Amino acid sequence: MVDLTSSRRNEMHEKMISFVEILRGMDKASSTVDEYEKGLKLYSSWLESQDLEPADVTTRELQRYLGWLKAEKGYAPKTIRLKFVAVNQFHQDLASTGDGETNPAEDVTVTDYAPKRTRKEESSKERRHWLSKEDVEKLVKNVPSPQVRNRLIVLFQYFTGLRRQEVCDVKISDLDREQRKAQVRGKNGKVHTAKWQPKLDGLLTAWLDMGHRDASPYARESDFLFVTESGPQLSGSHLNNIVKQAAENAGIQEVVYVNAGGSNQYKITSHTLRHSFAMHWLENGGSLEGLSKNLAHSSVTTTEIYGEILEERASEEYEQFAPDVNFSF
Repeated sequence: MVDLTSSRRNEMHEKMISFVEILRGMDKASSTVDEYEKGLKLYSSWLESQDLEPADVTTRELQRYLGWLKAEKGYAPKTIRLKFVAVNQFHQDLASTGDGETNPAEDVTVTDYAPKRTRKEESSKERRHWLSKEDVEKLVKNVPSPQVRNRLIVLFQYFTGLRRQEVCDVKISDLDREQRKAQVRGKNGKVHTAKWQPKLDGLLTAWLDMGHRDASPYARESDFLFVTESGPQLSGSHLNNIVKQAAENAGIQEVVYVNAGGSNQYKITSHTLRHSFAMHWLENGGSLEGLSKNLAHSSVTTTEIYGEILEERASEEYEQFAPDVNFSF
């Protein structure tokens, strides 16, 4: 049981404290519950400043709260959406327990206050990018040398959906080649399992068993799967450069924008492979819950952006490709 000190009671309404305690007893990541708690503390403070009780809140009040988050607090759209998730879930809980008649958040259009584009995306006029399956093939075919290692790197990240540093941190001892899976140390030391497709077997065999990895002077002393000519472990920046160069070689690279430091920001990077894994998963009919687990997200809320992108694209494609006939009434 969480220690409910008087200072904490002053930070958050007692019904919110109870709600957070229930969440902590459920099968939810502690980081997700921590974010809910932060969001509710902020919401509780605002309610107090408005002399409002949670049960008295209406849709209009929640719209005012979102306006406050945007105008007074200056939060980015993504932060506003994350803060409001906690508020929505809290009011849903109040309604389900009879402490509130309905959930006032149901009629709030959050995107009116927090567009789905981030500030960086607004400045670049781009959403997050992913590759078509054909462009993934082009990328693999156009990697710089050494080609066996670099093709393996690109396909390993694409088939597993790992973050680039997670790819770099994989050790040979982490691999179960028979089951085609690896134990991966992810963000915050979290260990999860990544899987790959049988199509990777040939490259993996060539790299590990046919002398290609051993060609590195650091191969014998290194535990890591990916070594280089100059060190015992591939770095994240090196991996990123391999992908960017492959995209350039394939003729599919673009400069999206120039940052404040004057550096080009490219459309296709190693993280594009992770986005591509996610979008192709959903296009193939996979669930958000399954995708969240395979991406090792701490909360399915993080994964929902891919579903939103897919729905947005479907809407755009309807406008362009839906069947039509000349008919008026």
